[in-house]
Amino acid sequence: MAAVRAAAWLGVATGIVCASAVGGGAHAAVSDTRTYADVPRVTVADDAFFRGLFESARVQPLRVAFFGDSQETAPAGFGEHYLAFLNARFTRVFGPAHETILFTNATAVTRPQWLATVAASTALGTAQTPAAEIPPNIVVHALRAAKGDRTRALRVVFLPDAARASDPALVGGPWFATGAPIRAEVVVRRGVLREALRWWNAPTDGDTPDGMAPAVAEGTLVFPPDAKQGSYAALTTPPLDLAGRRHLQLQLLGVSDRDPQEVVGVRFRAEHGGAKGGGGEGGGVVLQSLARGGMRLGDLVEDHGASAAILAAVGPRLAVLQYGANDAAAAEVTREAWRAKLLEAVAWIRASLADPAFPVIIAAELPLGGSTLAAERIDWMPVVAHDLALEDPRILALNLRRITEEEYGWGRTSMFHLFDTAHFQPYAQRLEAEAFVGELCAALGIDDPACAEPSWADCVRRWGARCASGGCREIIDVEAELFGLAWGGVGSTCDDGDGDGSPDLCPPGGIADINRDGFVDGQDLAFVLADWGAAGGVADLDRDGFVGAADLAIVLGAWGR
Repeated sequence: MAAVRAAAWLGVATGIVCASAVGGGAHAAVSDTRTYADVPRVTVADDAFFRGLFESARVQPLRVAFFGDSQETAPAGFGEHYLAFLNARFTRVFGPAHETILFTNATAVTRPQWLATVAASTALGTAQTPAAEIPPNIVVHALRAAKGDRTRALRVVFLPDAARASDPALVGGPWFATGAPIRAEVVVRRGVLREALRWWNAPTDGDTPDGMAPAVAEGTLVFPPDAKQGSYAALTTPPLDLAGRRHLQLQLLGVSDRDPQEVVGVRFRAEHGGAKGGGGEGGGVVLQSLARGGMRLGDLVEDHGASAAILAAVGPRLAVLQYGANDAAAAEVTREAWRAKLLEAVAWIRASLADPAFPVIIAAELPLGGSTLAAERIDWMPVVAHDLALEDPRILALNLRRITEEEYGWGRTSMFHLFDTAHFQPYAQRLEAEAFVGELCAALGIDDPACAEPSWADCVRRWGARCASGGCREIIDVEAELFGLAWGGVGSTCDDGDGDGSPDLCPPGGIADINRDGFVDGQDLAFVLADWGAAGGVADLDRDGFVGAADLAIVLGAWGR
């Protein structure tokens, strides 16, 4: 038996289903016609395991490797709001993080990385690491000594106060633990020398890198004696002093111009005494974007299949796979092919991390615009993830397609969430993060201090109705207010209480409103043109037994009502 937790409309219902009854074990046949609506919002065979994994984040950092496409890429990608709000939303559940993501050698100032701004080094040497050995969204550069010129260093300004963020709502939030000593941890590839990098602590009151800030401490990072050439190690600085400044700034250069050191990234860690003063690390959930714009699921192994060493150095304890938009547009994608690619990706992650039971969350993609065929593929992708979660107790399937439709109306009554045919508006990225974390906590029975309501969604949105061309539609207050839509307000509905065949909120616009949606527009004109010359019918507005110019004049005369 496998536990399947399915959140119902405005509530959460728990059910038990037999794996063999829904395609688990022996996976679904080619003739399978199920869609996202036929499988639960969350499918997990061992909810106790996943609950324990997330609860461990209260005392030990839970690093999450987040694989996906441009929707999950940050900074300077469409997912910059999504990743930031995911990190913040998990903080509201499990408390402030005690470490940051790994900041790579890529400039991110005007569009910051999560809790940091970064200025890439200009003291670059030739990197030896092939592209296939680097995970997506990680930038590896070799740093030269550059005669100790710190203005050419890789500079990372750590912003524990979130002084700069991708969204104003995140600025100043309590996302990182305060009051504890901070160290920097640098992931480096061993070159010829045991000495790896020179570092300077140059704190600043600003929230962007400052090459002229005076250094208050400096030193050299050295590989341990057993570190082999070509291997990766996480080298740690002593505690870094703010020296009365607002933000820490770490600056890094190589120790040699002939043997530049290849840097994977920098993370900051807060030392913590543990809940009982026993020397624990402190906790928090930290999502690391390992996504790349334009990626398909198969690209993960094909393009990055040799990146196990760096992935292991990043050190995740959980992986998320959220693909679909680019795959759905590919002609060769079938259910069986998608299943094979998911299994290949899961197997690669587990082999890379030397853990045959490494946990993975498969988050199904959301409704998109574009072709009908692509939309149909998006609709059945959650089914494949559901079946895999029934078969493998270390896989959890998150049916974001169904969750967002039921809680936000996306793809059902609203497409406002789309920026274009494949990317989401910033507010939609925030709501997607709410759906991801809220539904996950509800399904796993994790207490969510961020929402005291029975349903997490009741803390995010309220429903109301609006009259629009084509009829009455229910939408959420977030979209009504953001897009300035006229609507009936929270709690309004499309009910036809008086039984006249039209929603009470949208009374018919006279005889010219042929489809009785409350508007006289192109849809009504289409009825007249379709029946032009016919004898009578719904478009015979003047009831002269003929659809013609007189009926057209009635529609045009009432146009826009």
